[in-house]
Amino acid sequence: MKILNNNSSSFEETDADRRRGILDDNALSVDLASAVAGDRQLTEAEKHRLDDLRASRGLRFYSDLLYSITHQFFPPEVAEGLWTDVLRHKKQLSTVLGRNVRTVVAALDYLSNITGDMCSPTLVGEAVIEEIVELSLRDGLTGLFNHTYFFQQIDLEVRRSVRYGAIVSLMLIDIDDFKGVNDTYGHQEGDRILAGMGRTLIRMARDSDICCRYGGEEFAVILPLTNVRKAGVIADRIRGKMAEHLPDGQTVTVSIGVASCGKMTRTCRDLVENADAALYHVKRSGKNRVEVWLPTSDGKAHLKKRRKKP
Repeated sequence: MKILNNNSSSFEETDADRRRGILDDNALSVDLASAVAGDRQLTEAEKHRLDDLRASRGLRFYSDLLYSITHQFFPPEVAEGLWTDVLRHKKQLSTVLGRNVRTVVAALDYLSNITGDMCSPTLVGEAVIEEIVELSLRDGLTGLFNHTYFFQQIDLEVRRSVRYGAIVSLMLIDIDDFKGVNDTYGHQEGDRILAGMGRTLIRMARDSDICCRYGGEEFAVILPLTNVRKAGVIADRIRGKMAEHLPDGQTVTVSIGVASCGKMTRTCRDLVENADAALYHVKRSGKNRVEVWLPTSDGKAHLKKRRKKP
């Protein structure tokens, strides 16, 4: 389970957020949750980490513990009591059986046979869970995050921007004349172009950027903590590198629209519409360029063309 920081914990977390958190480097693993319950000794580093998590998450900490074990969400207002009940049940089972019953087993028995909160539970290893989650979030052809993940993440980033002023920019990328590529060279060649551009996008993006396949021949890149001018510079660099060559030597290029949160940006749809407006202007006025949607002091915006490079 991903442990969100203070800035994001005030947002309403969805089950999709929690599933994504399984893949996070700071995930609260089954092993660590079991250690909290006494299945093994905690290291000093783990103790400090858990103290920080308790302080930052409050009662959500117990929801996190239960989710790491069951992959089922229990509201914070009931999670602490439920965690206590699971530990009590674990102690009772251990006494009866004369050996330590691990927390996962105790939770499974208590929540399925005592409370009925888990119906028809299935045993699945953590590695398999991670693989399932990863596959559900990725586009199979390009390896980028998919359309659903994009809207979940851009919504989270824009809400953070509106509440805390944490700037975020968005890049929408469209392959120029892609229909012609499919019509002339076939869909296999089109898929090769898409896959190649996806690999390039992953290679060129920064570690903090979130690269997605927006749909069809469109890509999207979410750039947290990046202002629109910096995003425009990054878009220029990416645009040049994403070009792919066709069998006859012709080049397939991309057009990019860039926008950032401003005074009038209240939802993720607002940000997407601004980036899309910039992209639309590129497509109508020459392609193979970057256009930036710049907010002004009066809350309005204007388009700024960036020089087309070879």
